[in-house]
Amino acid sequence: MRWKQLVWLWLGLLLTSGCVTSRRAVPRVLPLYPPVAAEELVRRIADLQHVQAIRAAVQLQFVDYRDAMRGVGKAYPSASGALVLRRPQSIRLRVHAALLGALADMTSDGQQFTVAVFYPTDQQVFIRGSNTKTYTVKASNSGLARDVSAFASLRPQHLSIPLLPPPIPSASSDASWSVFETRRDEMLTSQGRAEWIIRTYYLLYVAQRDLNGQWRPRFVYWFDRTQPGTPLTRLEVFEENGTLGTISDFGGYATAGGVPKLLPEWVQILRPAEGYALRVVFQSPEINPPGLPEDVFVVTNDRNLKVVDLDARP
Repeated sequence: MRWKQLVWLWLGLLLTSGCVTSRRAVPRVLPLYPPVAAEELVRRIADLQHVQAIRAAVQLQFVDYRDAMRGVGKAYPSASGALVLRRPQSIRLRVHAALLGALADMTSDGQQFTVAVFYPTDQQVFIRGSNTKTYTVKASNSGLARDVSAFASLRPQHLSIPLLPPPIPSASSDASWSVFETRRDEMLTSQGRAEWIIRTYYLLYVAQRDLNGQWRPRFVYWFDRTQPGTPLTRLEVFEENGTLGTISDFGGYATAGGVPKLLPEWVQILRPAEGYALRVVFQSPEINPPGLPEDVFVVTNDRNLKVVDLDARP
C-alpha cells in the first residue's frame, strides 16, 4: 500500500507545483447578442427585395490580386464613380478621377457587358464580352495586356448580386436552405492595436440542384452575432459548377442600434478566379429613384476607341 501513497503524494505535488498549467494568450471570444430565428434571417433577405434600383455616387478602390501566389498585389489609386443598378441585373458604372478625368465606363444587361477604358490615354480600348465566359487577353505589349485583362475581369455584373441579392428560394425538390452557427478567428485592429479575436456567425446556406441532379452550393449569407442586430456582413456566391465565384464583405447593414438597413455603407467584392478586389463606398445613395431612362444602361463608343470583341478573338 505504501507505493499507492507515494503515487498520490507525487500527483499532489505535481498538480500544486504549477508545472502543469501556465498562462497562454488565446484569441478573445467576443460576446454574443441575443439569438435570431432562422426564419427571421430569411425574412431579412426577403426585405432586401424592396430595393429594385440604386443610384449613388461611390468611392472605388481596386486591388489586382493576380500575383497573390507570390504574395504581391497592386493597389490602384482610389477613384470616384457614378453607379446605377436595377433588378434583375442591369448595371452602369462610370469611373473618374479629379485630375485625370474619365477613367472607364462600363455596363451590363445580365447577358453581355461593355467596358470603355479611357485611361491611360495610350491604352484606350472598347471591350465587349459575355457574362458567362472567362477570357484571357493577349497582346504584344505586356502592360497593355495586363490592363486590358484587368478591366475585362472587372465586369460590372460582379456588383449586381452583392448589391441586389436575390431572395431565398422556397424549399422544394430542387432547392433548400438551412441555418447553422460557426466561429472564425479574425484579426481586429482598434486604435492602432491589433489582436486576435473569435467572432460567431449564423450561416444561411442555400443549395440548388444542377442539371444533372447534383446538389450544389449557391449562396452563403453570413450574419455577425457579435454586432448589434446581428447584421449581414458577408455573402458568398458559388458558380453553377460549385466553385466559389464571389466573396462580398459588407459594412453598415445595420444602424448603431442594430436596426437592419436596406443598403450597406460599403461593400468589398473579391473575385478569386479573376484575381481582383473592389471596394465600393456609397455616398448619398438613392433607393428606387424614379424615372431611370433606358439609355442609362447603354455605353456607346462615341470616342471611336479600338474595339476588342472578346467573343470574336481566337
